[in-house]
Amino acid sequence: MRYVHLPVDEEIRSVGGYYKILEEGIFQFGSRKVLYVLKAAHVETSCCGAGGLGFISVPGFLVSYKSEINENGLPVSEVKKVLDVEDRKAIRNILLKKYPYISVVEFD
Repeated sequence: MRYVHLPVDEEIRSVGGYYKILEEGIFQFGSRKVLYVLKAAHVETSCCGAGGLGFISVPGFLVSYKSEINENGLPVSEVKKVLDVEDRKAIRNILLKKYPYISVVEFD
């Protein structure tokens, strides 16, 4: 699977607000490396008012890191999805220890 690296700290707009990538990281997990992205979402226009949420997205295990550039000039990595339930649980625990103020970890 291809993962496009978006710029850090730039607003990515949507209908109800925006999100930002705050940080991108890699950590060793056994013999593989895990790519994760710390994000913050901000809702500006919704029926329930404004608000925000921090969360972590895990694109997967790195196969190649920023090995090409796409048509928009953004770096692209190749990742393999984390499918194993026990691996997901362990990765989630590692990330929640590193970022105790985050409660949502999603796997792409």
